Amino acid sequence: MTTTRGRRRRPRSGWSPGDKQAWQERKDRDKAIANDAVIKAARALSERPDLIDAFREYAARVQAHRTLRNALALLGQDPTATRVKSAFFWAKEDRAVLPTAEPMRIVARRRGGKRVEEFEDKETGETKEADAGTWTGFTSERVFDVRGTTPKNRPCDHCGTHVGLRCPDSCPVYEPVRGPAPTRDEVLELLDQVLKDDVGFYPADLDGGKGDGGEGE
Repeated sequence: MTTTRGRRRRPRSGWSPGDKQAWQERKDRDKAIANDAVIKAARALSERPDLIDAFREYAARVQAHRTLRNALALLGQDPTATRVKSAFFWAKEDRAVLPTAEPMRIVARRRGGKRVEEFEDKETGETKEADAGTWTGFTSERVFDVRGTTPKNRPCDHCGTHVGLRCPDSCPVYEPVRGPAPTRDEVLELLDQVLKDDVGFYPADLDGGKGDGGEGE
């Protein structure tokens, strides 16, 4: 039997101009929230440099494949977060995000597929499409802490909690998964970048001007 494969529709291809505008406005608001959270957390750490090592441990839990700047954004929104993923990646662990879960916003690089540009064929007058390379840029992304999720399609693999119900606090799913911690120098460099045009920040004022490129004591 012969089968044909339908042409894949581009995301949001069926949206109206109003839908696209509303989506872009939401993305812009989320970017602003993420950037404001970065500045909020950077100010707090500049005022309490004794908490920098605590932030390094926080980043080791939530940074994963994200940038250190996004770890700072997460700190400014939920300093108690332990495991953070988008709804898409939580679904890969068979967990669903609760409708009441408060999202955190980060700014992530997004690489897309091929860009297509339309042009008019001068010989035929027809509108055609041409390959215009690939697109890349930055976009806001909503992510959620594990405590805002429940088992999705089957009972929890860790504690057996039924679908749609929140796991008990003792469930191992809430245990942090620690990755590499950033060095103090990396954190100080980020704070300098964030705050140099804001309230001012001078890394040499911390620890008597001594940097620490290692993982700490």
